[in-house]
Amino acid sequence: MPRTTISRSNLYSAILALAALTPIAASAQEGQPSTKSHTVVRGDTLWDLARRYLSDPFLWPQIYRLNTDVVEDPHWIYPGEVLRLVEPPEGAQAVPAQDTPPPGTPADSAAGPEEELEYPMPEFARRRRTESLEGLRVYLDQPYQPLRAGEFYSAGFLSEERPLPYGIMLGTVTPQQIRNLSERAAVTLFSHVAVRAPSGATYAVGDSLLVVVRELGFPGFGEMVIPTGMVRITGRAENQYLGEVVAVYGSMRNGQQTIPAERFQPGPKARAVPASDSLSGTVIGARELRELKHPQNHVFINVGRAQGVTPGDVFEVRRLPAPRVGAPDTIDELMASGQVVRVGQRHATLLLIDIVSPDIPPGMKVVRVARLPQ
Repeated sequence: MPRTTISRSNLYSAILALAALTPIAASAQEGQPSTKSHTVVRGDTLWDLARRYLSDPFLWPQIYRLNTDVVEDPHWIYPGEVLRLVEPPEGAQAVPAQDTPPPGTPADSAAGPEEELEYPMPEFARRRRTESLEGLRVYLDQPYQPLRAGEFYSAGFLSEERPLPYGIMLGTVTPQQIRNLSERAAVTLFSHVAVRAPSGATYAVGDSLLVVVRELGFPGFGEMVIPTGMVRITGRAENQYLGEVVAVYGSMRNGQQTIPAERFQPGPKARAVPASDSLSGTVIGARELRELKHPQNHVFINVGRAQGVTPGDVFEVRRLPAPRVGAPDTIDELMASGQVVRVGQRHATLLLIDIVSPDIPPGMKVVRVARLPQ
C-alpha cells in the first residue's frame, strides 16, 4: 500500500482550520441559539421553541424572561410575535409575579377562588380554593379544637325508644347515564337529591337533614341510628324537596331515611382537665359489628345528659374483676380511652381514641376521668 504523507504546509493549514472551528463548537456546546429571533407561527409554544433553539424544552423560562415586554403570559403566545433568543437590551421587564388570564377571561374570574356560600351551618359551606402553600399554612395554624363537627354528625346514637320524625331520601334527581346501573347506586358529595318529608311536616330552604340507616339496637335504649351523610335543602319541585349532599359519612343510597340535624356546638378551644367527680357507668354495646375494636370505633355507654355528661368528656373503659375457670381472676385494668362526641338523655356515644385491649364486651365499666372547662 502506498504510504501517505502530509507536508508541513498542509499540516499548518489543518491546524488553522481546526482553530477557526473551535469557537463555533464551544458556542454550540454552551447552548447558544444559532439565530437572534423567532417569529411565532400557529402551533408554537415556548416549550417547543426551547427544544428547537436551546436543545432542552425545560429552558423555556429563559426565552420567556427575554421577552416579557412581548409575552404577558408564558402560556399564551400568538402568531406574528417576534421573540428574542439572545440577551435583551438594558431595561427589559422583570418576570411578572402572577400569570395573567387568557384573552376573553373575565377579570373577576382570573384569580379563580370560589366564594363561600352563606349557610347557617358553616362547617358544610363550600370553602374557598387556596394555593397549596396557603392551604398548608391554614392547616398548621389551626387552633386546638377538642370537639369537631364531622365527628359529632357521623357518630350515630340510640333512639332511646323515642319516635323520631323520619323522612325519606328518594335518590338523585338525575337518572343514571348507564342503564344497567342499579338505582341503588351510591350518592356522592354535591349530588342533587330528592327528599320526602314525613307526613304533616315541611322543610325550608337551608334546613340540614341527617341521612341515616336504622339498625337493631339494645334493650331499653331503642334502635341504632347511624348517619351516612348530610343533605341541605335547596328548594322544592312537584311533590318532593330538593337538596344538595354536603357531607358523606358512609354509603348513601335512595330509600334511606332523614331526620333534622341537630346544631353542632363547638364548645371551648381548651384541653380537657382532670374530672373532680367519679361518674361511672357501663358499656351498652358497640356501633360497629366487629369483635375487636380499634381507634375511631364507637361504643355506647349508659350515662348521658341526665347524669351530667357533656360533649368532650373523656372516659376510660376498664375491665371488671371476675373469676375465670382454670385461670387467674381478671383485675381492674385499663382497656381503652374515648371522648364523648354525642350525648342523649340516658346514653352517650364514645369515640375510642386509645385501645389497650381490643376485646371490649358489653358490661365493661366506664369512668369519667376528664372534662372540658365549663
